[in-house]
Amino acid sequence: MSASMMENWRQMDDDRSFDQVRKDIEAKQRNTLWPDTFRNSAIIDAFLWKGDPHAKPVQRIGLIILALFSLLICLFLTAVPFQKSFEDGSGIVFFAALIPFLVAMRLLRNAFLRPLRHRREGQSD
Repeated sequence: MSASMMENWRQMDDDRSFDQVRKDIEAKQRNTLWPDTFRNSAIIDAFLWKGDPHAKPVQRIGLIILALFSLLICLFLTAVPFQKSFEDGSGIVFFAALIPFLVAMRLLRNAFLRPLRHRREGQSD
């Protein structure tokens, strides 16, 4: 092969590698742009609140960790009235602790949500 052909092949390889690198970078940065970020955020919010019976174990563990964090907040809010001996209206904090408790229960329900098994026709309980 001549030197000019070798140079053309190198140039084509460089162009291909540059295009591949550019495509990889665009794919990685895609989530930082507004429509993609909004779509991914909506998917995560729906998963957290509605749950998914076909969720992966890693997703279930993440829900459990978030629920435990919410229960920890509930525990701290519940401890405040006892430290203040229920003075100065600190009993209202019990009602404030109800919110993270309910969120934690919802997350735990979603973490342990399993797919429904359909009964076959003709089967009885």
